[in-house]
Amino acid sequence: MITREGSMRALLAVIAGLAALAVLLLAACSSDDASSGAGTKSVVATTVQIAALTREVAREKLEVHGLIPPGADAHEFEPTASDLKAIEDAELILRHGIGLDDWLDDTLKAGGRAKVVTVTEGITPRQLDEGEEQVDDPHVWHDPANDKIMVDNIASALDNFDPAGKTTYDANAKAYKAKLDETRDTVQAIISEIPPENRKLVTNHDALSYFATAFGLQVVGAVIPSISTNAEPSAKDTADLLETINREHVKAIFAESSVNPRLATTLARDAGITIVDDLYGDSLGEPGSDAATVDGMLLANARKIADALK
Repeated sequence: MITREGSMRALLAVIAGLAALAVLLLAACSSDDASSGAGTKSVVATTVQIAALTREVAREKLEVHGLIPPGADAHEFEPTASDLKAIEDAELILRHGIGLDDWLDDTLKAGGRAKVVTVTEGITPRQLDEGEEQVDDPHVWHDPANDKIMVDNIASALDNFDPAGKTTYDANAKAYKAKLDETRDTVQAIISEIPPENRKLVTNHDALSYFATAFGLQVVGAVIPSISTNAEPSAKDTADLLETINREHVKAIFAESSVNPRLATTLARDAGITIVDDLYGDSLGEPGSDAATVDGMLLANARKIADALK
């Protein structure tokens, strides 16, 4: 027979067991929170290309906040209120430099505690004539050799930012540089299928000169004769380009997905040649697309160029 005293002891035992279970669950939750907190460290990248390269190096260890989104024209980008807040709160900002994210300078003057690293450090930019002055061409990511330099700079920045992850960051950087080497070989094979006499590019603006130099193409002109999409061609510029297209027997005009192709389309129609209006000049593809990564973008551009020029 169960006595009242025995029932009380049993009830106390149940209560004690429940209390112990609650302590264990609380400890487990605290442990989960701590581990998830360690994975929420984030860095800010100014351009979509730098964000993509940083994700290859960081993988799941860091959250990467890109400011210029896929599909946006970097030359016309203006940071939003949420972008300014991200910059203000950031501990590490990875920037492009070479004139493409100068808007960051004014923002940083207003305050912030972030360490800022220019990931194009060590790259020698091409010099282009813009009116009466020479300017640096910022479109360095179209050459895999430059991308490898950027990957090394990103890995070094992340090593300093999160020393506990150094082994992972360095291994990821090495793996992605090997992938860029494979991409270079594949792109070169694709471009080599174009007859030598057809390897001539006319672009919407001067964005593909690094790509052309790296893979044996010749840029003979641009609809907007500038590294910036903000410039406007004169009537003489357009007439001269049409003459060049006819003289050089150019087969296509290549416009970028992030820039209005209206002028390029009109010129292609006047010249009686093909218009390709979805190249990636200043941007990358949307997340999940084949061109959402730098290596994927290089391959996508190569295939589109080769298909139009063969």
